[in-house]
Amino acid sequence: MRAIHSLLHPDDLARLVEREYALPAPVRVRLLRRGFNDTYLITAADGERRVLRVYIRDKYWIGSDSDLHFELDLLEHLASAGLGVARPYQRADGTRLGRLTAPEGVRCFTLLTYADGVASYDRELSASDWERLGAHVARMHEEMDRFETAHDRYHLDERILVERPLTSLAAYAESAKAVDDLAELGRIGEQLTAAIRRLREIPGAYGVIHADLHRGNINVDEDGRFVLYDFDHCGYGLRAYDLASLYRGVDAPDGDRERWDAILAGYLGVRRLSTAEIDSFPLMAACRRLWDVGDWAGATDRAGDGWINETLIERLLADVRKNVTAAAGSAMIET
Repeated sequence: MRAIHSLLHPDDLARLVEREYALPAPVRVRLLRRGFNDTYLITAADGERRVLRVYIRDKYWIGSDSDLHFELDLLEHLASAGLGVARPYQRADGTRLGRLTAPEGVRCFTLLTYADGVASYDRELSASDWERLGAHVARMHEEMDRFETAHDRYHLDERILVERPLTSLAAYAESAKAVDDLAELGRIGEQLTAAIRRLREIPGAYGVIHADLHRGNINVDEDGRFVLYDFDHCGYGLRAYDLASLYRGVDAPDGDRERWDAILAGYLGVRRLSTAEIDSFPLMAACRRLWDVGDWAGATDRAGDGWINETLIERLLADVRKNVTAAAGSAMIET
């Protein structure tokens, strides 16, 4: 039997970590999460905690080990600049990326600092706290402009944000209504593609981004310090798109909109956004919704496809249509 995605034994990973990183033994290993990677909590004999990431194979945005080195170089750059991010450790041989043999083949791994605190949605934060988060993201974007590496990474362009998600849904549209819904999504996708291309022409609007900056990837400690992690989807994209996972529209509850207003104010206090970029947030939210479906559709070989159905297509259309309607009248939308 061949394996697509194996789950490695914690005891074997403990020996690997002790050997590769010279941590004080015994090392305890606990699985934290299975997703687009396997993530483990590592606790050494001295009580210090770290996080081990074992990358899965054959992800659509990863072409080679060079893509992984890009991410680790970026984390090292941001950490060296004083930003709160999960920083990679060096292995005993001085490198940050290791390789192990699993039933499905070679998998890469890296050890990262533990992000103290709790997820930002698990703590009551004030408007000033959210402003500081916005400023943190803006400083990250500024440091990303200064980032240099010999490695390359993918681009979150219209192919990734629009075309790929819609293509992945085609096989699940069997009824006439679903076919019509998907056709309307295609027409909206053309509008989104045009907006993406126009935004890319704005100086400073496009560069390295985190690309999955939702509140579950943002920790805050007791002193209010933010730590950003899970840069697994990082690449080149629109800075407005990077903020879209935190954006809340006019129909959102008051608390959500107040939080977004504070985040944006904090961001703009550090880094400028053009009027077109600010106007584009509903469109970037539509792209984000499409991307999320396409992202998980790319993992059906190990996560299953039971969640993809015609109801999903209908709901996706409603969400995307709502955001595009909110952007109506903006110069970013051509009708």
